[in-house]
Amino acid sequence: MYNFINGMNGLNGKKRSRNIPTNLVRGTPPEKPSVAKTVALFSQPYLDTYNKCYKNIVVINLMPQGPLADLVRFTNFPPLSEFKTPGPCSPLKQCGYALMSLGGCNMGCGKFGEDLMVVDEVPDLISYMAMNGYSVDTSITKMFNTSEIRFDTNTGNKLICFATYNG
Repeated sequence: MYNFINGMNGLNGKKRSRNIPTNLVRGTPPEKPSVAKTVALFSQPYLDTYNKCYKNIVVINLMPQGPLADLVRFTNFPPLSEFKTPGPCSPLKQCGYALMSLGGCNMGCGKFGEDLMVVDEVPDLISYMAMNGYSVDTSITKMFNTSEIRFDTNTGNKLICFATYNG
């Protein structure tokens, strides 16, 4: 969608119109896609408040296309420490997309985070993705793992891989 903005062209003082995307005029960022073909998987520290322990769970940046979406759950992330508080320069992610364990759960089943995938399951996750039409993009993954760019440094996230749905 475009808004027409009138301005002076500098020649003879005549007005001219130009097309500017509406979202740029209003100052709002473009919307994120509802489902993504390429996604990033991360390891993220998670406080299991029921068992009173920390786990490294697998999170994903966007809702993926294909069967992997069945394993994604929107999850609350409890604060990792009472000393780490969000601020304008260091926002803390309080919720996001986490992957469910491929092995199910043995207690709690969603109520206490028992069914969230831990990083020990990543080899099984890679096999699951390969069997279901996903490919791991090793070139993009390697590029980010060797660069100085880090994601969500406030939460301790570590990039696992980028994956693309080919189905």
